[in-house]
Amino acid sequence: MKAINDYILEVRRYLHKNPETGFNCVNTSKYIKEQLEAIKVDNIESVGKHSLVATIFNGEGKVLGLRADFDALNITEETNLEFASTNQGVMHACGHDAHTAMLLGACKYLSENKDLWQGTVKFIFQEAEEGPNPGGAYYIVESGVVNDVDEFFALHVSPGYETGELAINYGNALAAADIIGITFTGVGTHAAYPHLGIDPIVMQADFITKLQSIVSRKINPFRAAVVTIGEVKAGTTFNIIPDSAFLKGTVRTFDEEVRSLIERELKNLCEAIALSYGGSYKFDYVRGYDPTINVKESVDIVIESGEDIFDKITILKEASMGAEDFSKFINLKKGAIAWLGVKHKFKENHNIHNSKFNLNEEALIKGTNLLINIVKKG
Repeated sequence: MKAINDYILEVRRYLHKNPETGFNCVNTSKYIKEQLEAIKVDNIESVGKHSLVATIFNGEGKVLGLRADFDALNITEETNLEFASTNQGVMHACGHDAHTAMLLGACKYLSENKDLWQGTVKFIFQEAEEGPNPGGAYYIVESGVVNDVDEFFALHVSPGYETGELAINYGNALAAADIIGITFTGVGTHAAYPHLGIDPIVMQADFITKLQSIVSRKINPFRAAVVTIGEVKAGTTFNIIPDSAFLKGTVRTFDEEVRSLIERELKNLCEAIALSYGGSYKFDYVRGYDPTINVKESVDIVIESGEDIFDKITILKEASMGAEDFSKFINLKKGAIAWLGVKHKFKENHNIHNSKFNLNEEALIKGTNLLINIVKKG
């Protein structure tokens, strides 16, 4: 496997040095396609703007979908790596370069060793997992190109787990991620004469203070939910009450009933607050990625496939409130996503989405071998 390991590192470092974001991954897609053509897969289909689905046919058997994302983030890299980003303000800070390298490594091995497995594999290389909404998975699923896949699998690197460790959830794995945008409108006036206007900042503040009562008093405490306001904008200077105030936030849930209840209660709260102050409001609720819920039999396959590869396989008791549009694939048929430990033992570790994030590359051959084993076991 040394040749495959060297290949994985070469691919990962090239992608890390040349990151692109969202639906703008023109050169990344071109590079991946060149690799697939060199591997001589049976078919390559372009989907969405720059996503690719490559297929290897190898006799009778299940059709498996292995997915890797390849978009980066708008972060200025601070790793000082020899292969650090050359695209200013853009960085592979979530490990998608590693995801793609592992999948290409698995593709190369499976193409060169068809005597060791049987069936069909669709290698899904996806843009825009980090958004913008609805994300790259949506367009791949809508295209119909993966309708024949029986089961989907994916890996996500995590410095929260040791190199040599694999972590996975049965059932709830990652939350739904919705976006709320609210504008409160009042009547602007001089700050010294507040009685002559209607203050939208007070409405905004009242809303932020009260919204947590939705989770704490409307939701069953055994059903997880998070509502967070991350963006607040209002006013231009210290002595003017503005006409409007804006806020934006996220809602994270696993249950459709809870998701709908929160949406309804947030709108009701907006209406009540605007009415009580004599102002008005605009409420936008955008449904983002659905919850990612691993299917039991798919998790069993991942665990069985990893038993001879990993030093430790951890069954997680809690889901992540993060989100993944891999849910689109699972919702189409069935599947599972697992966390690949990439923690350094003797180096400082930084979390994903951090400008200093630097994974342990020793973990990547293990992730590649897991993908290969999933195919071998069919």
